[in-house]
Amino acid sequence: MPRPPRERTPVAVPQQPQSLRTTEVDVARDWLKAAYGTSLRMRTPPPLAVFRYSRTTAGSLSLSTLALPTEYSYATDPLGTVAITHVLGGRMVRECRGDVTEAGPGDVLAISQPHLPYAGRVFSAELRAVTVPLALVQEVAGHPAGQKARALRFTRFTPVSPAMADHWKRTVDYVEQSVLALAPTPGGAPLVADAAARLLAATVLAAFGTDARPEPVLADTRDATSETVRRVVAFIESQPEAEIGLADMAAAAGVTPRAVQYAFRRHTGTTPTAHLRRVRLAHAHDDLVAADPARDTVTAIAARWGFHHQGRFAAAYREAYGVPPRRTLAGS
Repeated sequence: MPRPPRERTPVAVPQQPQSLRTTEVDVARDWLKAAYGTSLRMRTPPPLAVFRYSRTTAGSLSLSTLALPTEYSYATDPLGTVAITHVLGGRMVRECRGDVTEAGPGDVLAISQPHLPYAGRVFSAELRAVTVPLALVQEVAGHPAGQKARALRFTRFTPVSPAMADHWKRTVDYVEQSVLALAPTPGGAPLVADAAARLLAATVLAAFGTDARPEPVLADTRDATSETVRRVVAFIESQPEAEIGLADMAAAAGVTPRAVQYAFRRHTGTTPTAHLRRVRLAHAHDDLVAADPARDTVTAIAARWGFHHQGRFAAAYREAYGVPPRRTLAGS
């Protein structure tokens, strides 16, 4: 029998951005102390200088922008999460266990090793920061659910290439504008937020050098059987509305995530996540057929099943069913 999914911190409905804008030095200093620790040192900004901060969250996924036209330095405890910063303007320097990285306009960097303290110095900078749960990055990397993984370590704090730096920026833009800005949809937003977090976790692994991926073992090949595929398929089809990741599939089948990937590649010619998308697409189709065109929308139904990119949803739907989703809805 498929195992129930492991408990996961609930993913909140995408929220309106939290923001602060002030010209009061004490307010800015207090906010920075709360955010970066008591070791903060800040030069007095020019008269009427504006401190700006905005933040958008969905569960433990966070995107924030900070700007202050002065110099400040800080030291802080380990973050316990993966934090990536894009310098929009100005300059910053950060140090983590002897590694010093300087970044200017357009640069992207991982702010620290998640398990180590770090320090930073910021020079009239505007920064765009993204935090992704460490456990999710490790899960996406293929660590088995329920097994303690070694601390993720960045082997370099900057992207592996300029192309991957640009890829990171585009992905963050997409998540912020097309996912977190999506109007909340009953029953759909948790899957959308979960998909956004997984997309960013996967992009961290693609864009930055890390030691996150576990070494393959002989058991992965041995367990890549048709029975593993059957168990995973049964698990997915029993609860397609749940937030299901590769680690959940592996736990349900009693094998490693890598074994699940090998099994699907060997016996189905596809991936487990592609199968999950097909199952959810079928449910979206059923909902469109049963929907009321006067009350329901394609966007809401697609979001309910975790499809946050309307163009891709429409293309996948047309490929599977031969018509655009709006035609199915109109004929309901």
